Order: sequence, then structure tokens, then C-alpha cells
Amino acid sequence: MNMIPMLLLLAFATPAFESFPAGEIFKGKPAAPKLKFERHRRFQTKIVEGAAKGPNFAGHYTIVEWGCGASCISPLIVDAKTGVVYPLPFEVLSFGFPYRFTDEAGGIEELGTLSYRLDSNLLVVRGCPEERDCATYSYEWQSTKLRQIDKIPARRVPGARVVGQADSRP
Repeated sequence: MNMIPMLLLLAFATPAFESFPAGEIFKGKPAAPKLKFERHRRFQTKIVEGAAKGPNFAGHYTIVEWGCGASCISPLIVDAKTGVVYPLPFEVLSFGFPYRFTDEAGGIEELGTLSYRLDSNLLVVRGCPEERDCATYSYEWQSTKLRQIDKIPARRVPGARVVGQADSRP
């Protein structure tokens, strides 16, 4: 058996959700988000509506996201128990057309921008934070913040170009 393909597959595989189990799963009524900053108040409706749906990440947190333009989202994390709002390491995540990202099995596919589960502290982000450094990022939720544990650079799709970018072909 040739080990090189298996090693390459493992090198490009993102961490598994099961490897980062969440603690207790909150089943109560979600607390109202505490909107302390101007950015929070500016998107109050989206944050309040998203948080009201209840936890969807790391046991008792809710990842709330809203669109910020074409192929762009702005996400936050809200503690369903306390209402405390936590930022991600970026305010804006662009994604889409000329890039492909690594899926959880190690294959290159076009996938959703955020992957997470209620029973896991793992958050997988595919995109371009603040419109640069496109990659698949893996983060572990640790009490009050995300810690980056992995990064796999995105691959450009051959022949693709960014909308609005001049075509350099003859």
C-alpha cells in the first residue's frame, strides 16, 4: 500500500468535530444579547433574531450571521445563557467564486462558509477574512474566545477570475 496519498489526504484534512466535544447542551430560553458596541447596535435586529433561535454551537452558544454584500457575511457568537456577544477574529468574511476550499474529508469542494455543531467546540471557516488570506480556518472555542488550530490555504480555480478583475488573456 502506498502511504503517500494517505499522508497527503491527512495533511489537507480539517480537524474532526468529534475531537472537540462541547460540555453541557443548553436547553433553556436564550438570554437577550447584550449589545455593548456600536457594531452590535447597528445590526441589532439580525443579532436579536439570530440569538432567539437558540444555541447551535459549543453547547450553549449561537453563531449569528448576516449578509454584508455579495458573497459576504458578518458573524458573531452569542452566549445563550448570559447574552454576552463575542467577536470572531474578523468582522467580515468574503467567499465564493474563484476559490475552492478543503472539506472535512480532505477533498477540495465548494462548501458553506461556516461549519459548526451544537455538540462540538470546533468552528470551520472557509473564506477570506477581511477580504484577504483566503483559506479554510479551524478554530476551537475556549471559554470566551476562538483559538486557531489549523489553516489550509484556498486553491484558486483554474481559469477563474474575480468579478470586476480585468481579463489579461489575449
